[in-house]
Amino acid sequence: MKRNWNVAAVLLGLIMLSVTCTMAQTKEGGKPVDLTSKEFKDKIASTPGAVIVDVRTPQEYSEGIIKGAVNIDYRDPSFAKKISKLDKDKPYFLYCLAGTRSAGAAEQMQKAGFKTIYTLEEGYKGWTAEGLETTKP
Repeated sequence: MKRNWNVAAVLLGLIMLSVTCTMAQTKEGGKPVDLTSKEFKDKIASTPGAVIVDVRTPQEYSEGIIKGAVNIDYRDPSFAKKISKLDKDKPYFLYCLAGTRSAGAAEQMQKAGFKTIYTLEEGYKGWTAEGLETTKP
């Protein structure tokens, strides 16, 4: 009888592990995921159809960007209207100067139904501090 309990305990443990792993995978199903600069760079490179969005002001954007980024200013009153025109099924990679605006933009996009959102937790400042590639728009 004790052996049956051991088997049951092992099976229960495997089921719990499976559920935990599934929950971790679904975190990307709409809930924004914060990434370090290195993780952000690697995830962009390994994600087909990745859309990089710089949510800084046009002035900040003109000073330098992460290669391939498009600018949608989070502080622009038409931000919600602009994101409503985007494909909600694509993966979005958001960044601002230090991480605050991109977090707000990500929250707004999540509420609007976007499925996969990543944010650069330390923003463009962290990206450049790491010496990662930037370009001019």
